[in-house]
Amino acid sequence: MRLSLNLACLGLFALSLSALPATAQKSIARGSMTKAQLLGDFSTPKSSVAAEPAAAVAPAPLGPKMLSLGEQNFIGSYHLSVGFQKTTHLVFPYAVTYVDLGNSGIIADKAQGAENIVKLKANLQGFPQTNMTVVTADGRLYSFLIDYEKDPRVLNYNLTTGAGDASPVMPLAMFSNLSMTQTEMENYSRSVLKKKKMLRTKEVKDDITFALQGMYTKDDMFFLPLYMYNKSNINYDVDFIKFYIRDKKVTKRTAIQESELSPVFVYNATQTMIPGPGSMDQVYVLRKFTIPDDKTLVVEMFERGGGRHLTFNVTNEDILKARKLKR
Repeated sequence: MRLSLNLACLGLFALSLSALPATAQKSIARGSMTKAQLLGDFSTPKSSVAAEPAAAVAPAPLGPKMLSLGEQNFIGSYHLSVGFQKTTHLVFPYAVTYVDLGNSGIIADKAQGAENIVKLKANLQGFPQTNMTVVTADGRLYSFLIDYEKDPRVLNYNLTTGAGDASPVMPLAMFSNLSMTQTEMENYSRSVLKKKKMLRTKEVKDDITFALQGMYTKDDMFFLPLYMYNKSNINYDVDFIKFYIRDKKVTKRTAIQESELSPVFVYNATQTMIPGPGSMDQVYVLRKFTIPDDKTLVVEMFERGGGRHLTFNVTNEDILKARKLKR
Protein backbone atom coordinates (compact mmCIF):
# COMPACT_ATOMS: atom_id res chain seq x y z
CA MET A 1 0.00 0.00 0.00
CA ARG A 2 2.75 2.47 1.01
CA LEU A 3 4.73 1.50 -2.10
CA SER A 4 1.76 2.28 -4.34
CA LEU A 5 1.29 5.66 -2.64
CA ASN A 6 4.95 6.55 -3.15
CA LEU A 7 4.80 5.56 -6.81
CA ALA A 8 1.71 7.74 -7.24
CA CYS A 9 3.49 10.69 -5.65
CA LEU A 10 6.49 10.20 -7.89
CA GLY A 11 4.25 10.13 -10.93
CA LEU A 12 2.49 13.33 -9.84
CA PHE A 13 5.87 15.04 -9.20
CA ALA A 14 7.15 13.97 -12.61
CA LEU A 15 4.00 15.34 -14.20
CA SER A 16 4.51 18.67 -12.44
CA LEU A 17 8.10 18.79 -13.64
CA SER A 18 7.02 18.35 -17.23
CA ALA A 19 4.84 21.48 -16.90
CA LEU A 20 7.82 23.64 -15.84
CA PRO A 21 9.81 25.75 -18.28
CA ALA A 22 12.83 24.09 -19.84
CA THR A 23 15.27 26.33 -17.88
CA ALA A 24 13.75 25.23 -14.56
CA GLN A 25 13.93 21.58 -15.56
CA LYS A 26 17.65 21.96 -16.37
CA SER A 27 18.28 23.66 -12.98
CA ILE A 28 16.57 20.75 -11.15
CA ALA A 29 18.66 18.26 -13.12
CA ARG A 30 21.92 20.06 -12.18
CA GLY A 31 20.81 20.33 -8.56
CA SER A 32 21.10 24.11 -8.56
CA MET A 33 17.42 24.66 -7.65
CA THR A 34 15.79 23.38 -4.42
CA LYS A 35 12.29 22.17 -4.05
CA ALA A 36 11.31 25.29 -2.11
CA GLN A 37 12.68 27.45 -4.87
CA LEU A 38 10.82 25.34 -7.40
CA LEU A 39 7.50 25.67 -5.61
CA GLY A 40 8.03 29.38 -4.96
CA ASP A 41 8.96 30.17 -8.57
CA PHE A 42 6.17 27.97 -9.87
CA SER A 43 3.37 29.01 -7.54
CA THR A 44 4.06 32.75 -7.05
CA PRO A 45 3.87 35.17 -10.03
CA LYS A 46 6.89 37.52 -10.27
CA SER A 47 4.64 40.56 -10.41
CA SER A 48 3.25 39.78 -6.94
CA VAL A 49 6.64 39.83 -5.23
CA ALA A 50 7.32 43.31 -3.81
CA ALA A 51 10.88 44.55 -4.34
CA GLU A 52 12.63 45.79 -1.26
CA PRO A 53 13.55 49.49 -1.43
CA ALA A 54 17.27 50.18 -1.87
CA ALA A 55 19.01 51.63 1.15
CA ALA A 56 19.54 55.43 0.85
CA VAL A 57 23.20 56.45 0.53
CA ALA A 58 24.13 59.76 2.18
CA PRO A 59 26.03 62.11 -0.17
CA ALA A 60 29.68 62.66 0.63
CA PRO A 61 30.41 66.08 2.15
CA LEU A 62 31.73 68.61 -0.44
CA GLY A 63 34.90 70.49 0.38
CA PRO A 64 36.31 73.60 -1.34
CA LYS A 65 37.12 73.04 -5.01
CA MET A 66 40.84 73.40 -5.55
CA LEU A 67 42.25 74.40 -8.93
CA SER A 68 45.81 73.64 -9.93
CA LEU A 69 47.97 76.22 -11.69
CA GLY A 70 49.62 74.90 -14.83
CA GLU A 71 52.08 76.42 -17.25
CA GLN A 72 49.19 77.83 -19.30
CA ASN A 73 48.45 80.11 -16.33
CA PHE A 74 51.99 81.49 -16.01
CA ILE A 75 52.94 84.97 -17.16
CA GLY A 76 56.60 85.20 -18.08
CA SER A 77 58.90 87.98 -16.92
CA TYR A 78 61.36 90.09 -18.87
CA HIS A 79 64.83 90.40 -17.40
CA LEU A 80 66.75 93.67 -17.51
CA SER A 81 69.48 95.49 -15.64
CA VAL A 82 69.57 99.13 -14.54
CA GLY A 83 72.30 101.39 -13.21
CA PHE A 84 72.66 104.18 -10.68
CA GLN A 85 74.22 106.78 -12.97
CA LYS A 86 72.13 106.09 -16.12
CA THR A 87 68.39 106.08 -16.83
CA THR A 88 66.68 103.21 -18.67
CA HIS A 89 63.57 103.84 -20.78
CA LEU A 90 60.83 101.29 -21.60
CA VAL A 91 58.54 102.04 -24.56
CA PHE A 92 55.10 100.37 -24.45
CA PRO A 93 52.51 100.13 -27.27
CA TYR A 94 49.79 101.76 -25.13
CA ALA A 95 49.60 104.37 -22.41
CA VAL A 96 50.82 103.18 -19.00
CA THR A 97 48.09 103.11 -16.34
CA TYR A 98 49.79 101.28 -13.46
CA VAL A 99 53.36 100.75 -12.16
CA ASP A 100 54.36 98.72 -9.08
CA LEU A 101 57.91 98.28 -7.74
CA GLY A 102 59.13 95.33 -5.68
CA ASN A 103 61.31 97.39 -3.33
CA SER A 104 62.86 100.82 -2.91
CA GLY A 105 66.07 99.78 -4.65
CA ILE A 106 64.66 101.15 -7.92
CA ILE A 107 62.61 104.20 -8.89
CA ALA A 108 60.28 104.50 -11.89
CA ASP A 109 58.03 107.15 -13.38
CA LYS A 110 56.25 107.97 -16.63
CA ALA A 111 58.28 110.14 -18.96
CA GLN A 112 57.06 113.73 -18.98
CA GLY A 113 54.83 114.42 -21.98
CA ALA A 114 54.74 110.78 -23.12
CA GLU A 115 52.03 108.42 -21.88
CA ASN A 116 53.61 105.16 -23.03
CA ILE A 117 57.21 105.55 -21.81
CA VAL A 118 58.48 104.56 -18.35
CA LYS A 119 61.87 105.75 -17.10
CA LEU A 120 63.66 103.47 -14.66
CA LYS A 121 66.75 103.89 -12.52
CA ALA A 122 68.53 102.37 -9.53
CA ASN A 123 67.83 104.17 -6.27
CA LEU A 124 70.46 102.17 -4.41
CA GLN A 125 73.76 100.83 -5.69
CA GLY A 126 73.98 97.04 -5.58
CA PHE A 127 70.30 96.51 -4.65
CA PRO A 128 69.14 92.85 -4.46
CA GLN A 129 67.12 91.53 -7.40
CA THR A 130 63.62 92.97 -7.44
CA ASN A 131 60.65 93.13 -9.78
CA MET A 132 58.41 95.67 -11.50
CA THR A 133 54.88 95.26 -12.89
CA VAL A 134 53.38 97.54 -15.53
CA VAL A 135 49.79 97.58 -16.84
CA THR A 136 48.90 99.44 -20.03
CA ALA A 137 45.65 100.93 -21.27
CA ASP A 138 44.82 97.88 -23.40
CA GLY A 139 44.68 95.75 -20.23
CA ARG A 140 48.00 93.98 -20.82
CA LEU A 141 50.28 93.17 -17.88
CA TYR A 142 54.09 93.28 -18.18
CA SER A 143 56.33 91.64 -15.57
CA PHE A 144 60.05 92.44 -15.13
CA LEU A 145 62.87 90.98 -13.04
CA ILE A 146 65.45 93.69 -12.41
CA ASP A 147 69.09 93.41 -11.37
CA TYR A 148 71.69 96.06 -10.64
CA GLU A 149 74.41 96.65 -13.22
CA LYS A 150 77.01 99.36 -12.79
CA ASP A 151 77.22 100.08 -16.51
CA PRO A 152 74.09 98.71 -18.28
CA ARG A 153 74.68 97.62 -21.87
CA VAL A 154 71.08 98.43 -22.94
CA LEU A 155 69.36 101.67 -21.95
CA ASN A 156 66.23 101.64 -24.14
CA TYR A 157 63.74 98.80 -24.63
CA ASN A 158 61.06 98.80 -27.33
CA LEU A 159 58.10 96.70 -26.19
CA THR A 160 55.84 97.80 -29.05
CA THR A 161 57.06 94.87 -31.16
CA GLY A 162 56.65 91.14 -30.93
CA ALA A 163 59.43 88.63 -30.39
CA GLY A 164 61.99 88.86 -33.16
CA ASP A 165 60.20 91.82 -34.75
CA ALA A 166 62.41 94.78 -35.54
CA SER A 167 59.67 97.03 -36.91
CA PRO A 168 57.51 98.92 -34.39
CA VAL A 169 53.79 98.68 -34.98
CA MET A 170 53.14 101.81 -32.95
CA PRO A 171 54.77 105.25 -32.79
CA LEU A 172 57.60 105.27 -30.26
CA ALA A 173 56.05 108.07 -28.22
CA MET A 174 52.43 108.95 -27.52
CA PHE A 175 52.48 112.61 -26.68
CA SER A 176 50.00 113.83 -24.13
CA ASN A 177 49.42 117.24 -25.75
CA LEU A 178 46.52 115.91 -27.85
CA SER A 179 42.91 117.06 -27.96
CA MET A 180 41.62 113.68 -26.74
CA THR A 181 42.82 110.89 -24.50
CA GLN A 182 43.84 107.46 -25.70
CA THR A 183 40.66 106.00 -24.21
CA GLU A 184 38.59 108.39 -26.31
CA MET A 185 40.53 107.45 -29.43
CA GLU A 186 39.91 103.77 -28.68
CA ASN A 187 36.17 104.37 -28.26
CA TYR A 188 35.90 106.35 -31.49
CA SER A 189 37.90 103.67 -33.32
CA ARG A 190 35.50 100.96 -32.15
CA SER A 191 32.52 102.97 -33.34
CA VAL A 192 34.19 103.50 -36.72
CA LEU A 193 34.70 99.76 -37.23
CA LYS A 194 31.03 99.11 -36.46
CA LYS A 195 29.94 101.29 -39.34
CA LYS A 196 29.03 99.79 -42.70
CA LYS A 197 32.03 99.03 -44.87
CA MET A 198 32.23 101.49 -47.78
CA LEU A 199 35.46 100.96 -49.62
CA ARG A 200 36.60 104.43 -50.71
CA THR A 201 39.77 103.30 -52.45
CA LYS A 202 41.67 100.04 -52.57
CA GLU A 203 44.21 97.86 -54.31
CA VAL A 204 43.84 94.14 -54.97
CA LYS A 205 47.00 92.22 -55.82
CA ASP A 206 48.29 88.70 -55.22
CA ASP A 207 44.95 87.72 -53.62
CA ILE A 208 45.34 90.52 -51.03
CA THR A 209 42.85 93.38 -50.68
CA PHE A 210 44.08 96.59 -49.03
CA ALA A 211 41.36 99.20 -48.69
CA LEU A 212 40.23 102.36 -46.93
CA GLN A 213 36.74 101.84 -45.49
CA GLY A 214 36.04 105.53 -45.03
CA MET A 215 37.41 108.68 -43.47
CA TYR A 216 36.16 110.26 -40.25
CA THR A 217 37.10 113.33 -38.25
CA LYS A 218 36.70 114.43 -34.66
CA ASP A 219 38.18 117.65 -33.28
CA ASP A 220 41.70 117.80 -34.74
CA MET A 221 41.98 114.08 -35.49
CA PHE A 222 41.40 111.92 -38.57
CA PHE A 223 40.28 108.30 -38.16
CA LEU A 224 41.21 106.06 -41.10
CA PRO A 225 39.75 102.52 -40.89
CA LEU A 226 41.79 100.09 -42.99
CA TYR A 227 40.46 96.74 -44.19
CA MET A 228 42.83 93.94 -45.22
CA TYR A 229 41.58 90.68 -46.71
CA ASN A 230 43.72 87.68 -47.59
CA LYS A 231 42.14 85.35 -50.14
CA SER A 232 45.18 83.10 -50.42
CA ASN A 233 46.17 80.21 -48.16
CA ILE A 234 49.44 81.91 -47.14
CA ASN A 235 49.49 84.14 -44.06
CA TYR A 236 50.43 87.77 -44.68
CA ASP A 237 52.74 89.22 -42.01
CA VAL A 238 52.48 93.02 -41.99
CA ASP A 239 55.88 94.68 -41.68
CA PHE A 240 54.54 98.24 -41.57
CA ILE A 241 51.86 100.55 -42.95
CA LYS A 242 53.10 103.94 -44.07
CA PHE A 243 51.31 107.26 -44.79
CA TYR A 244 52.96 110.03 -46.77
CA ILE A 245 52.06 112.95 -49.03
CA ARG A 246 53.57 112.91 -52.51
CA ASP A 247 53.25 114.87 -55.76
CA LYS A 248 50.72 113.39 -58.19
CA LYS A 249 52.96 113.84 -61.22
CA VAL A 250 56.72 113.76 -61.12
CA THR A 251 58.90 114.47 -64.14
CA LYS A 252 61.71 112.07 -64.93
CA ARG A 253 64.49 114.36 -63.73
CA THR A 254 62.74 115.66 -60.64
CA ALA A 255 63.32 114.05 -57.26
CA ILE A 256 60.22 112.69 -55.57
CA GLN A 257 59.18 114.94 -52.69
CA GLU A 258 57.59 112.96 -49.85
CA SER A 259 56.32 114.06 -46.46
CA GLU A 260 55.57 111.21 -44.07
CA LEU A 261 52.65 111.38 -41.62
CA SER A 262 53.10 109.52 -38.32
CA PRO A 263 49.99 108.09 -36.62
CA VAL A 264 49.39 109.20 -33.06
CA PHE A 265 47.40 106.04 -32.29
CA VAL A 266 46.64 102.68 -33.90
CA TYR A 267 43.62 100.63 -32.90
CA ASN A 268 44.19 96.83 -33.03
CA ALA A 269 47.91 97.51 -33.37
CA THR A 270 48.82 94.12 -31.90
CA GLN A 271 47.31 92.42 -34.96
CA THR A 272 50.18 92.14 -37.40
CA MET A 273 49.16 89.04 -39.35
CA ILE A 274 46.37 88.57 -41.91
CA PRO A 275 45.50 84.86 -41.79
CA GLY A 276 45.20 82.97 -45.03
CA PRO A 277 42.39 83.02 -45.76
CA GLY A 278 41.06 85.71 -43.44
CA SER A 279 40.80 89.43 -42.75
CA MET A 280 42.05 92.13 -40.40
CA ASP A 281 40.75 95.60 -39.44
CA GLN A 282 42.73 98.46 -37.99
CA VAL A 283 42.09 102.16 -37.39
CA TYR A 284 44.90 104.68 -37.80
CA VAL A 285 44.51 108.04 -36.07
CA LEU A 286 46.38 110.99 -37.59
CA ARG A 287 46.41 114.67 -36.85
CA LYS A 288 44.01 116.56 -39.11
CA PHE A 289 45.48 117.73 -42.41
CA THR A 290 44.61 118.74 -45.98
CA ILE A 291 46.69 118.51 -49.12
CA PRO A 292 46.93 120.60 -52.32
CA ASP A 293 45.16 119.33 -55.43
CA ASP A 294 48.46 118.48 -57.10
CA LYS A 295 49.42 116.11 -54.28
CA THR A 296 48.02 112.84 -53.02
CA LEU A 297 48.05 110.86 -49.79
CA VAL A 298 49.76 107.52 -50.38
CA VAL A 299 49.07 104.55 -48.09
CA GLU A 300 51.43 101.57 -48.37
CA MET A 301 51.48 98.15 -46.74
CA PHE A 302 54.64 96.02 -46.83
CA GLU A 303 54.92 92.31 -46.17
CA ARG A 304 57.65 91.19 -43.80
CA GLY A 305 60.01 88.82 -45.58
CA GLY A 306 57.83 88.77 -48.71
CA GLY A 307 57.11 90.64 -51.89
CA ARG A 308 53.39 91.38 -51.62
CA HIS A 309 53.44 95.17 -51.26
CA LEU A 310 50.20 97.10 -51.79
CA THR A 311 49.51 100.82 -52.26
CA PHE A 312 46.50 103.05 -52.79
CA ASN A 313 46.07 106.83 -53.10
CA VAL A 314 43.69 109.20 -51.31
CA THR A 315 42.93 112.53 -52.99
CA ASN A 316 42.21 115.83 -51.31
CA GLU A 317 38.63 115.49 -52.55
CA ASP A 318 38.29 112.28 -50.54
CA ILE A 319 39.77 113.97 -47.47
CA LEU A 320 37.28 116.85 -47.66
CA LYS A 321 34.43 114.32 -47.62
CA ALA A 322 35.47 113.00 -44.19
CA ARG A 323 32.46 112.36 -41.96
CA LYS A 324 32.21 113.95 -38.56
CA LEU A 325 32.03 111.63 -35.57
CA LYS A 326 29.50 112.33 -32.85
CA ARG A 327 30.08 111.76 -29.17
